Amino acid sequence: MWMALLALLGCAEPDPPAVCAQMCDAAEALYGACLTDWGADWSTAGYDDAEDFRTSCETWGWEMALLEQDADKDGWLEATCTTRRDAMAADDAPCSAYTDIDWGASPQ
Repeated sequence: MWMALLALLGCAEPDPPAVCAQMCDAAEALYGACLTDWGADWSTAGYDDAEDFRTSCETWGWEMALLEQDADKDGWLEATCTTRRDAMAADDAPCSAYTDIDWGASPQ
């Protein structure tokens, strides 16, 4: 029994840093405002709604946490989420603070 529990704990998946949730908040707010400015909506951007966008952003954080762990690059995700959050949450953040992000970048 103890061995099974230890095996389960050893396979625990990492959670993304809390700052990634803050980044997703900022991304949702900024991108949502940009979509409105462009006369578009979430479905135009490929999402059912803001909640679907949020789920996608949170999934990105979870996937990057796994990649960071595999690449043994502790700190990459937290730094990336912090930089992106700060850029998108700025009072005068342009839409490019979201649209210029390379969401395919990963810890290597």
